[in-house]
Amino acid sequence: MRQLMLSVIVLLLAPIDAVRAATDPLALLGAHQGRWLGSLALPDGRTIHSGIDVFTRADQSVWASYASPDRDAYDIPVARIRAAGDRVELELPFATVRLAWLEHHFNGEWIQNGTSTPLELHEVDDFPRKHRPQDPVRPFPYREQTLAIAAGNDVTLGATLTVPNRRGRPSAVILVPGSGPQTRDEDGGGHRTFAVLADQLARQGIAVLRYDKRGVSRSTGDYAQHTQKELADDLLAVARALRARKQFGRVGLIGHSEGSMIAAAVVARDRQAADFVVSLEGVGLPGDAMIALQDKAYAADQGARGADLDRLMDYVHRYYGIILAQPDPKARIAALHAYLDGLDPRDKALVEKFNMNVGTLSLEQAADPALRALLLVDSQQDWRVVRCPVLALNGALDHQVPPESLDAIVAALHEGGNTHTQSAVLPSINHMLQTAQSGAEDEYAQIEQTIASAVVRRIVAFVNNPH
Repeated sequence: MRQLMLSVIVLLLAPIDAVRAATDPLALLGAHQGRWLGSLALPDGRTIHSGIDVFTRADQSVWASYASPDRDAYDIPVARIRAAGDRVELELPFATVRLAWLEHHFNGEWIQNGTSTPLELHEVDDFPRKHRPQDPVRPFPYREQTLAIAAGNDVTLGATLTVPNRRGRPSAVILVPGSGPQTRDEDGGGHRTFAVLADQLARQGIAVLRYDKRGVSRSTGDYAQHTQKELADDLLAVARALRARKQFGRVGLIGHSEGSMIAAAVVARDRQAADFVVSLEGVGLPGDAMIALQDKAYAADQGARGADLDRLMDYVHRYYGIILAQPDPKARIAALHAYLDGLDPRDKALVEKFNMNVGTLSLEQAADPALRALLLVDSQQDWRVVRCPVLALNGALDHQVPPESLDAIVAALHEGGNTHTQSAVLPSINHMLQTAQSGAEDEYAQIEQTIASAVVRRIVAFVNNPH
């Protein structure tokens, strides 16, 4: 809930006419591709680093994303780019960045909640990032290729294919990210989980393809309006593109969190899409039950117990019931406002005390079509028709997708007659595949390890012998 091939192309930009750059926002950005960083003053007196990454997407169009290095947040999607007089406006989910070019830098302003704050951006080689011990370090015993993969609805996905420096036809896997606007590296908490996993698998002779979600980083499309079906469409396009290369032996899917649900949906639709599936902290319950289970774990992490926890869960079920009952977004929000306005004062106090009005319990996400679609999904139906070998792993300390979900995956596979199923609950492993102490979300960034070796060993052994 809280956030659950083309060769590399060098784009040679011709000089852009100054008049065109002043009236065409993409021309202005296209003339100044790179990473731009500045300091943003907050209302409480603090300053944080804020940056804009200007780049060429997989379809060769110019676009941008936002970065907040102090918060370990990168590649936050820009929803819209438009001209505003002689300036360019980048619309973010929570603010607008307005930029003008001044000789060697961008002179801009940050506009949020009706307040404008100056933001001057200068070019940097890269945004500052935390270094983690498992981050890939050159020289690599593999080669990487940048891909552009055509998906549905004119979406082009940016991806990276990692191929070991070995002869023959290695097995290949596609990494399917979890919920949220994930890049091919699955950044989070100062970690790049998929970049590290791809590195470690390639060093064991396994080829890896990983991709940016639609509307994120180098992929085109509108992330804000995506549905789970579209994510499955994208994965199916990626799987077919990888198969078409005819350079690999077995091809499998490795889904993390919501990504396992997407993987199951794809294999249920097209049995030729993959020879095996690995589910990591995967979803095996109906969407509404899964999210409610996550909310319960979150409330408990916040300190809710006994009668307080029961009252909060009653609130959660009623809240999601309203979302399910109202297909129209405007009617949905109106009904939720009415429910919240009439909430018992004791319940209202509990919601505020235990911070149960964020994530999927926020009005902002209630209007999102992806949330209602997720609540309606029953992944057990997909798992029941998956016939290929499956490895399902969950961490004993996963608070976002508790081990009950693993039981549901295994039960559905067995109900469908799948006799090639392996599963395990791994001790001391959290949702982000790290060796943890508590499993709480605020622990992710504190742990130096990106992915536990026990997880990688289980994956490698299964990929090499899925039967």
